[in-house]
Amino acid sequence: MSTPVEPSNAGADRAAEQPGRELPDRVIDHWRESAARAAGHAYEAAYGREIHDASTSMRWRIEPRVAVTVVAALVVLAALAWWLSQVPSPVTATVSESSAPLATAASPEVEASHAPLVPAPAPIVVHVSGAVASPGLVELGTGARVADAVDAAGGLLDGADLGGVNLARVAADGEQIHVPEEGELSAAAGPINLNAADPQQLQQLPGVGEVMAERIVADRDAHGPFASVDDVQRVSGVGPAMVAGWDGLAQV
Repeated sequence: MSTPVEPSNAGADRAAEQPGRELPDRVIDHWRESAARAAGHAYEAAYGREIHDASTSMRWRIEPRVAVTVVAALVVLAALAWWLSQVPSPVTATVSESSAPLATAASPEVEASHAPLVPAPAPIVVHVSGAVASPGLVELGTGARVADAVDAAGGLLDGADLGGVNLARVAADGEQIHVPEEGELSAAAGPINLNAADPQQLQQLPGVGEVMAERIVADRDAHGPFASVDDVQRVSGVGPAMVAGWDGLAQV
C-alpha cells in the first residue's frame, strides 16, 4: 500500500530549490571579472600600458588642448622676434649719420687723387748783368718778364740806361739780360754790325751773354753772314723777342 506524499513537503522542496538558481549568476559574474582582469594583464604585457578607460580618454582630451596653447604662444614669440629684427637700431642710425659728413668731406680728396697729375712748369734761369744791384744768375717762373729779372737782381742802379732795354719782353731760359749804364751805348760807333762784331761787342746787345755771343760768331763763321737782323734767329737760343729788343741797336 502506497504512502501518500504530503503536499507540504513538496512545497518545501521547491522553496529550497530557489536559492540554488542564484548560484550560476554569481559564478558567471565572477568569471567575467576574472576574464576581464586576465585580458587586462595580457593587454598591458603586450602593449606596455593598460586598456584604454574613461580616465585615459579624459587625459588625452586635455593634453591636445595644452599643446595647442603652447604652439600658439610660440607663434606669437616668433612674430615678435621677427618684428624686432626689422626695427633699425638707434646705435646703427647714429653711427650712419655721424659718418656721413666724414664721407662727404673725404670725397673731394678721393676725386683729387683720381685727377690727372699736371707737372708744374719748370723755372727758367737768366743772367742779369750791368747796372743792377746784384748781377748774376736769377731764377724766374715761366712767362716772367725782363722787369722781373731786373727786380730779382736787386733792381736798377742810379745811372742805368733803359733806352736799349725792353722791360716788357718775356725772358728766355738761359739768356743774358744786360742793363747798360748811361753813355754805354753812345760810346759804341752806332748800331752793332752783326756780321762784323766780335763776341765782346755782341754782348752789348740786350739778351746776349758770353755763350750767346760765341754761338752767333760760330754760326756766322759756319754758314756765312746774316742776310738781315731777323736772320740771326737761325742761331739756337735767339728768338723773335730777343731780336725785337735790338731795334736800333743792331744792323747787318
